[in-house]
Amino acid sequence: MSEDTAVKQKGDFKSKRNIILIILIAIIIVFVGILNYFTSKNLYNGKIAQNIYIEDVNVSNMTKQEALETIDAKYPTKKVNLSYNNEYYTIEPNQVDLSYDTKDVVDSAYNLTRENSYFSNIVTYISTKFKGHDFSIKVSYDEDKLDKKISSISKQINKSSVDAAISVTSGIYVKESQTGLKCDDKENKKLIEKAYKDKNYETIALKVDVTQPKIKTEDLKSIDSVLAGYSTTFNSSIYGRSYNIALALKRCSTVVMPGETFSYNKATGPRTISNGFQNASVIVSGTYQDAPGGGVCQGSTTLFNAALLSGLDITQVRNHSKTSSYVPRGRDAMVNDSDSDFKFTNNFNHPVYISAYAGGGQASVKIYGSSQDKVSVSIKTDNFIYNGLPGAKTYRTITKNGKSETKHIYTAVYQE
Repeated sequence: MSEDTAVKQKGDFKSKRNIILIILIAIIIVFVGILNYFTSKNLYNGKIAQNIYIEDVNVSNMTKQEALETIDAKYPTKKVNLSYNNEYYTIEPNQVDLSYDTKDVVDSAYNLTRENSYFSNIVTYISTKFKGHDFSIKVSYDEDKLDKKISSISKQINKSSVDAAISVTSGIYVKESQTGLKCDDKENKKLIEKAYKDKNYETIALKVDVTQPKIKTEDLKSIDSVLAGYSTTFNSSIYGRSYNIALALKRCSTVVMPGETFSYNKATGPRTISNGFQNASVIVSGTYQDAPGGGVCQGSTTLFNAALLSGLDITQVRNHSKTSSYVPRGRDAMVNDSDSDFKFTNNFNHPVYISAYAGGGQASVKIYGSSQDKVSVSIKTDNFIYNGLPGAKTYRTITKNGKSETKHIYTAVYQE
């Protein structure tokens, strides 16, 4: 090969290399230009990328301000309307600090294709364009304020049930029972929170439960006769004792439902000055002392005998340490605030009503009930001496439908 030929070939190679380089540079310039155009047109154009939704609103190609205004218009915070029985109640947004995070959601939608590296943002943009991307709006509110608002509405609706009541004058009269209303605050809160979350502000029907009285009118309609009664006497000139007997018996006038156990201590409450009782003579460790509530044992004793004669199930009874002057041995019922109570259980199929009162030197208790529960009762007390101390065993025989059953009620031993 001649020297001229070699020089010529070398020149051709350089020429080709330069052409290739120019082409590559041109391609790069074109590619960069395309990228710049794509970037300025789609990626960093001050608008949200394509195929992006906030809830069910397409915010593609919107500026942040446009998207925020659109979303706020679509999902404004509103008052919640509540209703019950043609009455309406509202909870305003400012009363519970209700808000939606629309600004944060719009920022997230806008930054979706801008928050990572350049090429990563491009990949996200392309993926979003074809697959789409959805954002949800979150709700916030002050739960304590919502609870208080729900509670204030409930107070306007809630109504306590009223038990049927009975009174005895020249006849037996029944005051009718009434059902009550109780808002289900827990369930109503869930309904309100769902409305906030779903942005659905249709009127919510409040869930309100009807509460039944413990004692219904039809229960007391069965009370039609006196099952048994008993009376004792006391010296009405002793004011404190007379007052305590009357107060205790007044608190015992109540209805006892089938299967329910009556407690004398629970009915009368603690024997204290603050509970209304006055000082009077009581037996403490075998001696007489003045203390609040003196005389209440005559009330429990009178009630015990009425319950005994009616056929009610005596479940707790205890005698005094000394023989009582107002009843025979084996027929008294001592009570105190610590370990002694008088209790009976209504073993009948119908309610019973205790009518208890004191006045004019007489304590009286009548047990009213259904004539269907009436039984024939006889009481027997066997007196005995135990270690030189007087005692008595008390038995009750109940006869119904020609069948008799005798049970031992209790054994009493007295110091004198």
